[in-house]
Amino acid sequence: MIELWGDYLIYFLLWFFFTSTTFGIWVPGGFFIPGILMGCSLGCLYLNILLSGFDMSLLRVGGQSYLIIGTAAMLAGYTRMTYSLAVILMETTNSLNLFIPIFLTMTISNFVGS
Repeated sequence: MIELWGDYLIYFLLWFFFTSTTFGIWVPGGFFIPGILMGCSLGCLYLNILLSGFDMSLLRVGGQSYLIIGTAAMLAGYTRMTYSLAVILMETTNSLNLFIPIFLTMTISNFVGS
């Protein structure tokens, strides 16, 4: 899993290019699903960076949590929605344990985006 960081970076850059080229045109390209995909790839990339510097017991804490937190950060950064996006992500993941990390991440991302 650690050797896949290049693949995650290429995946993110491709989706970023596709989304940024269709962001301002009149064709409805959508930006919610690409934001989820880009956020998941950034979450995986961050997890791989953490796992390369630390031991593998960090993965037992919840490696999938980084996917959801990366998605929340990416979507809150350019949609500027905080509470409604947190509720949407909590309903899709069905995890109440992630509410505080998601909400803190989205608050910081919204502040940085503004």
